[in-house]
Amino acid sequence: MSVDLTEKSLVQWFDETERHKCGYCKSPNGSVSIGMWADTLTVEDYQNLIDRGWRRSGKYCYKPTMDETCCPQYTIKCDALHFSLTKSQKKVIKKFNKYLQDGILKKDSECDHVEDEVHRQEHVDFKKDIAAINIGEVKAGFQEGGEISNIDIKDNPIEPENSNVKLNISAPNSEPLNNQTHKSNSCAENPMEQSRPPCKKAKVLRLERKKEKLLKKGLVLEEKTPQAPKTLEQFMEEIPDIAKGKLKIAISRMSKESDSFKVTAQLYQTYQMIIHNDLPDECEEENFCQFLIDSPLQPERVPDGPGYGTFHQQYWIDDKLIAVGVIDILPRCVSSVYFFYDPDYRGLTLGTYGALREVYFTRSLQEHLPHLNSYYMGFYIHSCQKMRYKGRFTPSYLLCPETYQWFPIEQCIKKLEESKYARFVDDIDAIDGYLPSQRDVMHMQVVYKYRLMLFKDLKKIVDETEMFKKIGQLVGKKCANTMVFFIR
Repeated sequence: MSVDLTEKSLVQWFDETERHKCGYCKSPNGSVSIGMWADTLTVEDYQNLIDRGWRRSGKYCYKPTMDETCCPQYTIKCDALHFSLTKSQKKVIKKFNKYLQDGILKKDSECDHVEDEVHRQEHVDFKKDIAAINIGEVKAGFQEGGEISNIDIKDNPIEPENSNVKLNISAPNSEPLNNQTHKSNSCAENPMEQSRPPCKKAKVLRLERKKEKLLKKGLVLEEKTPQAPKTLEQFMEEIPDIAKGKLKIAISRMSKESDSFKVTAQLYQTYQMIIHNDLPDECEEENFCQFLIDSPLQPERVPDGPGYGTFHQQYWIDDKLIAVGVIDILPRCVSSVYFFYDPDYRGLTLGTYGALREVYFTRSLQEHLPHLNSYYMGFYIHSCQKMRYKGRFTPSYLLCPETYQWFPIEQCIKKLEESKYARFVDDIDAIDGYLPSQRDVMHMQVVYKYRLMLFKDLKKIVDETEMFKKIGQLVGKKCANTMVFFIR
């Protein structure tokens, strides 16, 4: 039986545990994970992997060893369809829209810049000889019943589609922005007045006085029917037609041949050097490509929309690139990879704005792709204060590291306050429902010494049963049945 593996996920497994410096607590070798190098991944396989706590950095996929690593990293997702804006998030959108209208960029020294870490990933130390893993396209033929066959390996990497989609965003004139300056509570500041009831907002006091005056005249204030809260779409689209800064958002599959490659790579280097204090040789074009251009995801087209795969979402104002969000569009989610921006525009709180824009984008995709309803924000680390903002994207859920079920973050935080590593399910008898069976393990597809075979046949040559049981436990039943593993 002839088998074509050109549309399969092809990965090289690294069995040893990785220990390296933690990018959060700075422990010299406290970050513990296991990984694999992915030459190609189907979007369905990667969706299933991130639903088991995996994450990619370029083509390297890694899974933190949660009960050993210094800062356990929990996969976090936001329910985009039921997303609810907070006051501070509304303020960020209004500030951005106001800048588009008047072009005035305020230098706010007290601006909360926690969002600078929005999609900051830990730099994984790749100490692997990957020259022999440049598989490209693999075609194999093996006989039914597990006969070993030679496979044909040749370099033919998938070229990303250079499909640029530019969107001109404009909307009817927005209503005047409310003054949202935070005022201190004068009652709380004066110890002599602490026995008084809490101060009421001026708007409430005015309303009460108006009611009193009408009652004296024998009239009753007509209660207004409360208006439905404005949606994320309404806030995002409150951009005046006549705006000094015209916003354009381009969605593209980035490559070295793309027209905007150079300007994007330069923006990345500027961001890394100024915001994260990287040295120039740490964020050159080669680093940029390895991290944010090279992707194992196989592009897939859909009738409506950009399709599945890795994309750069570019933010242009007056033909100047000010920010880029790198995202993976998967069957059930938009997964944030990284976000970087021009430090001169830091006052616009672009990290938070970009995350909100990606939630907005997720909701728009869902209109044509019903199963795509979540926005994945990478990892949540409760011990890292700069990560706490992710929990404010409500409703959000964390992935249980033992059963791989999702739980509301509010429920999880109670457990994380007690221990940095936590099992979120209360039922002590609950287990991982997606573990591969013994038969699944025996039928895992393997390439060994450039030959494709099932593991049950590899077992006759070299007994790696424990390693393949471990692989199956880590990637789960679905991926164990679909992925092809290269081992040495």
